[in-house]
Amino acid sequence: MLPPRTVLFSMAVLAAGVLGQRARRPPRPPSPISAILPKADFDAQQFAGTWLLVAVAASCRFLQEQGHRAEATTLHVDPQDTFMAVNTFRKLDGICWQVRQLYRRTEAPGRFRLQARGASGEVLVAVGETDYRSFAILYLERARRLTVKLYARSLPVDDSVVDMFEQRVQQANLTQDHVLYFPKYGFCEAADQFHVLDEVGRRGPQQPVAEEA
Repeated sequence: MLPPRTVLFSMAVLAAGVLGQRARRPPRPPSPISAILPKADFDAQQFAGTWLLVAVAASCRFLQEQGHRAEATTLHVDPQDTFMAVNTFRKLDGICWQVRQLYRRTEAPGRFRLQARGASGEVLVAVGETDYRSFAILYLERARRLTVKLYARSLPVDDSVVDMFEQRVQQANLTQDHVLYFPKYGFCEAADQFHVLDEVGRRGPQQPVAEEA
């Protein structure tokens, strides 16, 4: 028969082990964007230049409620050593706004990190598919929610590209009801100094209503 002290010690060790198992949280599921394969051998220099936003697919309530306010949106991409400088131009109440952002490169080509506005913080970005000349499909993850965006160099977009985009939307567990197509006219090329939202440096007090990342 074991001495009382030995029995008490064994019980204490067993209890600690049980409590440790109860306190241990289950592993967090992988990030949704981690399942997206980025463009093989992504070339940022070929990706540079102007892109027109064609469509966005997202499950966020903001996009559904504010979709009627969508305006033609232009993206200007300028690759640097460790990031891509991205300038977005769009209208709000008839006034052109410019949003400055940095897409910081990661070790994986075609994947970027973006520090966006709002409490949900960092956005993960992946360039899923592009031929560099006519279309690009981008994936963005914010607060573990995935958004799919279709860009084009010029309009209209080939039907086969739209079909591909809609397939990728379904593969991202989104539906056609989550897709918002943007206007094909009224693009901005510039904004004055009073309508610049700088997410790279200090942010001004004014912020335009833009689509969710």
